[in-house]
Amino acid sequence: SRCVLAVQRRAPLPRVFSTMLLWLLVAASTGRALAAAERKAKGEESAGQLRSKADEALVTGKTDEAISLLAKVIALEPDNERNYFKRARALQRAKQPLRAIDDLGAALRLKPDYDAARTARARALLSVGSCAEAADDYRAGIAGATKDSARADATKGLSLADGCVAALAAASKARARGDRRLELEHLAEVLEKYADAQPAPLLLRRARAHFDRGDFYEAIAESGKALKQAPDDLEALELRGAAYYRLADHAMAKTHWQQALRSDPEHPGCKAGYKTLRSLTKKDAAGDKAAAAGDHAAAVDHWAAAADVDATHGVFRGQARMKMASSYLELKDYAGAAKTCEAVLADDGGHVDALLKLTEAQIGAEQFDLASRTAARAREVADDDRTRRNQQRAETALKQSKEINYYKVLGVARDANSKEIKKAYRGFALEYHPDKIPPDASDEERERLTTKFQEVAAAYEILSDDETRAKYDAGEDVSGQANQGGGQQGFPGGFPFPGGGFPGGFPGGGGGGQRFHFQFR
Repeated sequence: SRCVLAVQRRAPLPRVFSTMLLWLLVAASTGRALAAAERKAKGEESAGQLRSKADEALVTGKTDEAISLLAKVIALEPDNERNYFKRARALQRAKQPLRAIDDLGAALRLKPDYDAARTARARALLSVGSCAEAADDYRAGIAGATKDSARADATKGLSLADGCVAALAAASKARARGDRRLELEHLAEVLEKYADAQPAPLLLRRARAHFDRGDFYEAIAESGKALKQAPDDLEALELRGAAYYRLADHAMAKTHWQQALRSDPEHPGCKAGYKTLRSLTKKDAAGDKAAAAGDHAAAVDHWAAAADVDATHGVFRGQARMKMASSYLELKDYAGAAKTCEAVLADDGGHVDALLKLTEAQIGAEQFDLASRTAARAREVADDDRTRRNQQRAETALKQSKEINYYKVLGVARDANSKEIKKAYRGFALEYHPDKIPPDASDEERERLTTKFQEVAAAYEILSDDETRAKYDAGEDVSGQANQGGGQQGFPGGFPFPGGGFPGGFPGGGGGGQRFHFQFR
């Protein structure tokens, strides 16, 4: 046999040892022959038959079947280097380069001068980014080559491996200098030119560089590719969870960190991130619940506490502050709403929603010039229906502030609801009714009170009707739709009081026999 011939070619051994070695080899060969005969008697396939089936499976594209058959072959012939080489080729086709490298290493341990296996391993090592190891194999291939073609192939491969080593070294230097852009350029060179298997460790390096630059969507994409190769990789799970967290996609962050913690409950990064996330989301949910219950003051407190959990979480802090601004507006705390919006804009000057809310707060505070400028700024950032309507509203409010302002007449905010408008109207009905004008009032005072009375009537007529109010808010001229007295002074039609008095209340006076009408909707 081949093994016996190899022993015979070696330097002479003491007679007793050579005899023992020859006996062991013959015994092993005899044992394999007996085992083969036993398998044949049982109807089991031989290693050769299985190997032929594996070759046929590879030819027909049944790679997984070929790998399974070759595993059986290796179990029968664990000392045959060619079996490992064949399986390595199948594993490469199945895009499992790391397993292929292991098989090629096994083949080389059995036969150190197996040039085809060394060259194949060098290529596989280069494909997974193990460039220095690939260069070592190529150098060994050059040194041991017996043919010019083999030496030329190994030399070409070594040039590629050296280029990969240089690019990786350049990426590491760029990272050490904090130059993430240049680091990404060198990593792209490695992945596109040399490591065509897109190895998970290199994908993670690129994901980390994107994360450090604040490109969280890119970090998610790259770490996701790495997780397809190694679904339980803790570093990839931590990094991807952190990227989702920075985008305030807290559900996805939680999913990734929980998966990592199931494998390692004490993983420091995932454990700390998950703890912070739980605290933040608990306070955020409490704010949502309070706002839904109408307790906007409590909601503001909860959201402020949530925003303070992580001062580096810019996206979520912006979201929490926008919710705070909405509650401040519900509370008619226009200063609080403006301050909160300005904090958002300090971090992101182009935050359209913050500009819209700030416009609303400034209108509520009757800072109409400021509101007009803020609305114009929002329109510059995003010219769409929302910003156009917002600018129209601000400019209308500014224009109306220089004319008669019906909201101001009733002493209510522009965002007042119908209940607030009605309450203000009733108050003025008592205060400015002509029956309350003192008999000894001067003509000037009587005219002032009567004018105020008519303004209140006109304001209520316009603001109490949703359609007319909407036109007024849009800047349309609605003056002709207000009943401002004509031949009949008083509030819009409704209950006539002869003699000008309230029933069971104020005695007639000042207005003589006028009839005043009230309509409390």
